[in-house]
Amino acid sequence: MNIELPSALSHAYLVTGGGADSRAALARRLAAAYLCEGNGPAPCGQCKHCRKVEGGVHPDVSTLSPLPDRREISVDQARDLRSDAYVRPNEGRRKVYIIDPADAMNPAAQNALLKVLEDGPAYAAFLLLTDQPGKLLDTVRSRCEPLPLPPEDAPVDPELAEKAERLAELLLTRDEFEVAKGLTALELERPKADQLAALLAEAEKRAAKGIPADPRRAVKVLRALKACRENAVFNPNAGHTLGWIAATLFQET
Repeated sequence: MNIELPSALSHAYLVTGGGADSRAALARRLAAAYLCEGNGPAPCGQCKHCRKVEGGVHPDVSTLSPLPDRREISVDQARDLRSDAYVRPNEGRRKVYIIDPADAMNPAAQNALLKVLEDGPAYAAFLLLTDQPGKLLDTVRSRCEPLPLPPEDAPVDPELAEKAERLAELLLTRDEFEVAKGLTALELERPKADQLAALLAEAEKRAAKGIPADPRRAVKVLRALKACRENAVFNPNAGHTLGWIAATLFQET
């Protein structure tokens, strides 16, 4: 069976931050993207693989969690996953393993997964979900591409929420002209530094939740907005911030 791989998706992501629901939602989107066979950006949401992933019935998507009577993911569970990873996919071109919560793996279980995380079969993909990444071994974290989600907090002003929703949708598109036009219009509003920071932070949350989009694009958007949130302490002006976002989103990677 010839496995064609989506070139821009990592074989392993460490999804942190946000809430349990937002981490799980992003994991479903990524799982669907690995398996999607629709036309255009993945996941299409319409092909049989996308529908099965959304319905939780795809045979090539597995979730590893503690057993009902246990608090930890045991080394035996990790070894079973490792063995299963070397069995070819049932229906799709990939096998996706969602480990949730990844911090429930005890050290022995984490060590049991190191080899397959680093040098597993090309069709295997791993999504490690946790709000406590510090509980994972450095060797496990280093084998995953980090994907931090923004923190979830109290409801925001409806006007800001609506504006952030529109901005997130804009940034998630692949239309360079529309993005540039939208960011220029935002700059011309001359938002104060704290206003722009609040808008971008809320847009980051919106981009992380349930907006149908190419996950490869979503990853790039989330990283750019996270960088803006972290650099807000330096009080950059709106022009510099928005120009940097535009350049970052459309640079070749």
